[in-house]
Amino acid sequence: MNRQELIMRFSLRTLTDTQLKITHMPLKESAVLLAFIERNNELCLLLTKRSQHLRHHPGQISFPGGKHDVEDENLKTTAIRETQEELGIEFDDIDLFGELPFHDTITGFRIKPYLGFVDQRANITANVGEVSDVIEVPIKTFLFNPTHFMLPIIRPNLTVNVYFKPSQGHAIWGATAAIIEQVRLLLED
Repeated sequence: MNRQELIMRFSLRTLTDTQLKITHMPLKESAVLLAFIERNNELCLLLTKRSQHLRHHPGQISFPGGKHDVEDENLKTTAIRETQEELGIEFDDIDLFGELPFHDTITGFRIKPYLGFVDQRANITANVGEVSDVIEVPIKTFLFNPTHFMLPIIRPNLTVNVYFKPSQGHAIWGATAAIIEQVRLLLED
């Protein structure tokens, strides 16, 4: 799959609702960037491994992104700012082309995913205060992978489908895997 095909598929299909809607508690607004980058003639998704000392989700695989700051004009600004802070990618090296529906989490966040291409010549430098590793996973890894699965987790008054998408030796699960599942649904034939 190449850049043009990805844009075309996203423009032809839409998801109209989040996979999980939390109404029993206040949620913190946040945004992430699904950063696609071309490597060796195939599209990859940039993911980060969060530093171990972070308060929320230490050591987990995630998209670049984070909590909306009051100074951010909107959630799109949040996604770009957080990507710059975490990976050092300059604004001019990111070409946004879409967004996905909000995704609420049982840990108290409402995540707005944005989609963008990162110039393959961009200087990607992990901010070690937030990111311990940068991971590039080919999109095809997420499309038809028999090792990916989902488990229903039952909480009082709530059942949540938790996605697991182990890839390239990394445990990708939770909100990150659920958002990747939205991408998979949009890309399947």
